Amino acid sequence: MEKVTFESKCYTAPSGATLNMAENTKLPFSVSEYLRRYDGVIQRITDAGVDALLVRSPENITYLTGYETPGYYGYHCLVISPREQPVIIGRKVEVISNAPEFSWLSDMVFIEDHEMPEEVVANVLDERDLANKRLGVEKAGFFFTVREYETLSGILSESTLVDCSSIVESARMIKSEEEVEMIRQAAHIADKAIQAGIEAVEPGVTEDQVAGALHKAWCEAGAEYTGLPNFIVSGPRAGICHATWRGRKIEKNDFCIMEIAASKNRYCGALFRGVAVGEPHRDFLKLADTTIEALEVGLGEIRPGAICEEVDAKVHSVFEQNGFGYEHKSRAAYSVGVNYPPDWGEGQIISIRKGEKRALQQNMCFHLVPGAMAYSQEMGMCTSATIRVTADGCEVLNETPAKLFRK
Repeated sequence: MEKVTFESKCYTAPSGATLNMAENTKLPFSVSEYLRRYDGVIQRITDAGVDALLVRSPENITYLTGYETPGYYGYHCLVISPREQPVIIGRKVEVISNAPEFSWLSDMVFIEDHEMPEEVVANVLDERDLANKRLGVEKAGFFFTVREYETLSGILSESTLVDCSSIVESARMIKSEEEVEMIRQAAHIADKAIQAGIEAVEPGVTEDQVAGALHKAWCEAGAEYTGLPNFIVSGPRAGICHATWRGRKIEKNDFCIMEIAASKNRYCGALFRGVAVGEPHRDFLKLADTTIEALEVGLGEIRPGAICEEVDAKVHSVFEQNGFGYEHKSRAAYSVGVNYPPDWGEGQIISIRKGEKRALQQNMCFHLVPGAMAYSQEMGMCTSATIRVTADGCEVLNETPAKLFRK
C-alpha cells in the first residue's frame, strides 16, 4: 500500500475543527468555500452517529475536495472522519496526477491495478483505528456495488456499515453564492451553443450539421464534458425521449428541438429550445405555446416555502388545460449542480415532482423542464430554464428568450 502526503497548511473550519489542505492555486472555488462544505458534511456525519464516511460518488468527492477525473470508473474512495484528516484512496494512475492538479487533498493512498480495492480501504481504516467502528457508506451510489458492500462487510467484520447515502447530498442541495455563479457561467455557455444551433437550422440541413455547429460554439465558449450528451432531433423523431442526432434532413415546414447542457468545473447549466422552419403542423405549434405558458407558470410559483409537489401540479395543470396532460409525463424540474455521467442533473437530491413534499429553499438551483413527448404523434417540445430560488421568487440564469424560434 503506497501512501503519499503533500505539504499542506492547517486551516480552521467554521466549527473550529482543523483541516490540512494542500496549497493549490488552480482550485475553482475559494478555500473558505471548501472549508464550509467540509464542515457541513462533518457535522452531518456526527449527527448520523457514525465515525467515518466512505464517499464513493464522484460528484460528492468533487464537491468536497475539487478532485475530478473522467476515470472515476476506476476505484475511488474518500474517507472523511470528525477525528481524522481526509484521505483519498484510488487507482494510482488516476489519483497520482489528478489529486494535486484539481484538489486540496494532501493525503492519498494508491491502489495498483492488481490489488483488491476493498482490502486497501480496510488497511487504511485499520491504520486509523476505524476498522471496528460505525462506518457510513453510500448504498444509493451508482458505484457502490452489492459486491463491494458484501466484500467490505466480510473484511470489516467488526465494524457496522450504516447507510448514509444522503449525507453529502443534503449538503449539496443548497448552493453557495460561489456555486450559483459557476452554474450561471455554465448556463451562459449553453446560451451561446444553442444560439449557434438555432442559426444552423435550415431546410436541407441535417441534424448532424446542426449538432456540429452547436458543439463548435459549445467548445469554443469553454464547455467541458457533461453527464449526458446534448439532444438534437427534428420532425417525427422529436417524440423520442432523450434522442440524439441521427442524420435526418430538416425539411420545409418542419421543426428541430434541442436540449443541451454545459459544464464548468463540473457544474451544470442547461437549456431546451425549439425552432420552427416555415409552418409546422398546428399541433406542434400549440404544444410549443403550451410549454412556454407552463414555464411562465412554473417561474411564477417558485419561491422559498413553496411545496415541490404543489408547484409540479400547477405546471402539469397547464398541459391538462391545453389537451396535453397525457403527454406531460415527467417532473417539472430537477436539481442541478455537480454532474458526471450518467446524468447532468442531480434530481436524486431533490426534484419538483409529484410526491415531493419538501419545501423550496433559497439558493436551490433547478432545470425547470415543462415539456411533453408525444411519440405516437411524432412530436415533442419543451421550453426550459436553469433557475435559482431567490429570497422572494426565482432568477433565470439563462439569457436566451423563452420562445419558439421561427425560420
